[in-house]
Amino acid sequence: MPLPVILKREPLVVAAGVSTLTKVTFERNPFPALLKEPAQFWDEIFIANEAYMLAEITHPRIRQKLAYEAATHQLYLNYIEGVTLSELVQGGVTRREPRRTYQLLQSLAETLADLHAGNLCGRPIVHNDVKCLNVLVPAAAPAETVLIDLSHSYFEGRLPPFITDKKQTPVGTAKYLAPEKWLGDYTQGFKSDVFAFGVLAYYVYTGHYPFAGDAAQLEEAIREVTPPSPLQLGVEIPRNHLSLVMACLGKKPQQRPTMEYVARSYAESASLFN
Repeated sequence: MPLPVILKREPLVVAAGVSTLTKVTFERNPFPALLKEPAQFWDEIFIANEAYMLAEITHPRIRQKLAYEAATHQLYLNYIEGVTLSELVQGGVTRREPRRTYQLLQSLAETLADLHAGNLCGRPIVHNDVKCLNVLVPAAAPAETVLIDLSHSYFEGRLPPFITDKKQTPVGTAKYLAPEKWLGDYTQGFKSDVFAFGVLAYYVYTGHYPFAGDAAQLEEAIREVTPPSPLQLGVEIPRNHLSLVMACLGKKPQQRPTMEYVARSYAESASLFN
């Protein structure tokens, strides 16, 4: 099926990633879409993988695919007006608004738990790139999240051959890499997502990453060092959330809870913020 004629294009600048993103408006459709195009060879593979994954996902908290042109590797996605979770942290919003912060983390935890269970996505899925830059907060629903960028995701048990670590980019994804991934073990997909959620939650609560440094320092810290408790950084958060986040950062996969347990724990804490 041919796509409608594009009436308007607006290039978008993003803080991370190498794909080209453009906000487009079609001639006979008043609603904008997001066009994702490759900027280099590897983008073609990642975009094709994202299109493949999204074909089986109908989850309302995951950005939906509108169309995919395989010949040109052009992926059209639902355009969402909003900001990333990273921008909210950098702006101090998550520190100033604890109730909203709790709601955002609960929303994300529930989405990841659904992915891992295969709810509204056909088969269980490992996101494999959980980070603040991949979480959108819609302007129309400021206490909700939309999980984006499934370019490195895969169905459980079907690890794609192109999946590799990102040790050379410590400013981005590497800060979220679970200890086992630094050792080249990508077989613990669900628990690696849990670790990344722990890094994300720690950053959201404190404004600081639990691990920092160049690539070598980052690897050593993630594999060997227990980060300081948020309480030591002067951040007041509920004790059960504190223990949950630190458990997600366990060095060994078996030490970490499941995303279902994390989501349930956030749901059970709702009364603390009513």
